[in-house]
Amino acid sequence: MNKCILNAFSLIGFVFIIANFSACSKGDSSPTPPPPPTDPCTNKTIVITPVATAAVACGTSGSISVTATGSTGFTFKLNSSGTYQVAGTFNNVAAGDYTIFAKDAAGCEKSQAVTVPASGIAGAQFTAVKDLVAVKCQSCHNNTIANGGMNFQDQCNIITNKARIKVRAVDEGTMPQDGPLSSAEKNIITNWINGGGGYAN
Repeated sequence: MNKCILNAFSLIGFVFIIANFSACSKGDSSPTPPPPPTDPCTNKTIVITPVATAAVACGTSGSISVTATGSTGFTFKLNSSGTYQVAGTFNNVAAGDYTIFAKDAAGCEKSQAVTVPASGIAGAQFTAVKDLVAVKCQSCHNNTIANGGMNFQDQCNIITNKARIKVRAVDEGTMPQDGPLSSAEKNIITNWINGGGGYAN
């Protein structure tokens, strides 16, 4: 309902009515809605700086250190499946490609790719085993055919499965399928494992 103040006065026999519309108000007016909430991440430029330390090939001696700027209260995680932590250091990392995530106190998140390089030179004993496996085993254990789930075309799988290789090819003599290894070939595997069984051995 409009409420207006009407002022009346007479002047020389005439009556004037002046409506003071400035004093009118609408009784059905609605309040102005509040502005939408502000996105806390708008105008933020978060910069992630990762530093990778090389890992010995087929090992987990690498590490990643990460810092972030552009906000405060950062936490970090390694890959999307990781868990956020306050420390910006990740140890025991194998060579390969990773994604670092940084999240500030407001929940604003940024990611950055990082590669941990491989270091070191293959040792003579491992090289001999790798060459032996390539000739005797890779026809059944490769990128296309991985019998028993074993792909020995990936040299790191040779190291990971060295105990199984020794049992089947040296102790039992049941592998390879086309016939057992010679004593000299068995010694190649045994000497490598006794020498440490690693990439650099």
